[in-house]
Amino acid sequence: MKLTYPLTGLLSLFTLVSAQSDSGSFVDADTGITFQSATVTEDITYRLALPADASAEKPYDVIIQVVAPIELGWVAWAWGGSMTYNPLTVVWANGKSATYSSRQALGYYTPVMYEDAKYTVLKGTGTNSTHFKFTALCSGCASWPDFDGNPSTLDGAGQVNFAYAYSRTPVDEPANSETTFSIHDSVGHWTHDLGAARSDKFSSWVAANKVTNSTLRRHVHVGRYGY
Repeated sequence: MKLTYPLTGLLSLFTLVSAQSDSGSFVDADTGITFQSATVTEDITYRLALPADASAEKPYDVIIQVVAPIELGWVAWAWGGSMTYNPLTVVWANGKSATYSSRQALGYYTPVMYEDAKYTVLKGTGTNSTHFKFTALCSGCASWPDFDGNPSTLDGAGQVNFAYAYSRTPVDEPANSETTFSIHDSVGHWTHDLGAARSDKFSSWVAANKVTNSTLRRHVHVGRYGY
């Protein structure tokens, strides 16, 4: 599924109220994981797999996958459906590797580093001639304190609104996860079916896709994959 939201202001993002999901089932050939997958503008794809018991009642880990054309300078996933005061997963191509950065935006400037989301890079990460691809287990993407410090957890049994952003301008230092980068070219939203992303195979998917010596938290060179 492909959709386009030509929104312009970083802080103009709003929460969508929708009963219809933009995501659908997708089996990734590189990992064997069944994701709920949504493709937005510029052929950027966001995928998610959850534990079978994921709900709003307690924090849980997620498997994320981001696929984007190598022409893009960076792409971002905003977990709270807006660009401020929630975890941001920012990903870009770095030669034959994919680099990620855990961020949080506090205003209309470069997002700061966000240490409460921890990533374990999995198989299915790398680049080919057309796209870069990032796959990881994330602890702290689905839960975070809100602006007032109150805990917030995504409803793993429901449909959730996420936000995306991207830029065609490369980051300043591609090998450095703490690099600065330019403002987005566009931002938008999509609705993801988290209930359909749940699976009792979650733990086995994580175990089967661990990368040797993958204690890397910020960038990895794994190889070339078909997308």
